[in-house]
Amino acid sequence: MTSGCHGGAGLDRGAYTIFKRFDPHADASATLTNGRSKAMARQLGIENAAESKSCTICHSPMLHVAPFGLAAPLEGHAVESGVSCASCHGPAENWLLSHTRPDYPKDALARLGMRPLGSAYQRANSCVACHQNLSDELENAKHPALTFELDGLLVAEPKHWREEKGFSSAQTWLVGQAVALRETAAQARREPGERRTAEIEAIRALLKATGAGWDDSAKDLVRSADDYAKRISGAPMSQEQSRAILSKLTGNRAPFQADAFSAVALDYRWWSVGYYAERLTLGIDRLNQSFVASGQQRVIPKNPLDELFDAAKPPESFDAATADEFVRRLDRVAKSQLEAEEGR
Repeated sequence: MTSGCHGGAGLDRGAYTIFKRFDPHADASATLTNGRSKAMARQLGIENAAESKSCTICHSPMLHVAPFGLAAPLEGHAVESGVSCASCHGPAENWLLSHTRPDYPKDALARLGMRPLGSAYQRANSCVACHQNLSDELENAKHPALTFELDGLLVAEPKHWREEKGFSSAQTWLVGQAVALRETAAQARREPGERRTAEIEAIRALLKATGAGWDDSAKDLVRSADDYAKRISGAPMSQEQSRAILSKLTGNRAPFQADAFSAVALDYRWWSVGYYAERLTLGIDRLNQSFVASGQQRVIPKNPLDELFDAAKPPESFDAATADEFVRRLDRVAKSQLEAEEGR
């Protein structure tokens, strides 16, 4: 990567340096050599996690790609481990020169293989496969749980890009949840199970609670969640809409009622409450922070939100007492939000 491209100083020229030095994705393959990964590999019958496609598909996705699939400047060089530029942007051999021209149409670059990442929907599709999907085999081997929350992931990542005009953290969060539902529903077709059903029902309840037009009566969850994500991603989201969604989420208690999640097997209904509480807390946080990102004051103070995070226990540990405590803290969040809104 030369200083004349994304490796040096200047507008857009430090992208590779930022990614390589500061972004955890660049060192994702290092995880495969730690003790936890080695223990998982033994349980799965894998000799070397750092070389197994079952593991490298996410932790080092370009490792097993044939050389002709890589950009020309990399030919003759060792393939870098970890998540590389091509992992997200696509192999660059066909668009490397064209993408520097400001007059070159983006749709033409996409046809040449440059993956568009400007919209929340496009980003979700690029990230979700490795940040949400977890096979039963990996779960049983004690792989850490995955909860896809797109806006939080983007905020945590050192930015080597500039956001386009109209970017909304609240919109990004909502699109991410719809895509998480799509992926979880699709995986349930491949590997049905009660835990997965519990998570699906929790995300459905969350989307319904936003009051943002989710049709929960749809039969084909995969298609309806995808259509919804596209629709939300394709329309601007105002601060007033973000406030309305936040108020809906903090005020909704239906998922904590005794008759909630009746579609889930009895032994897993508390799991659904736990999944809902986990995603609800993350959603409230991202919506709250979206006001800060737009130069406004956060709606919910830090202390009650921190208390809510403390109450959002792992789904498998949820029970009636845990849920009651979570609701008490959610009531404090709602009260603090109301006080903040009245003081505006």
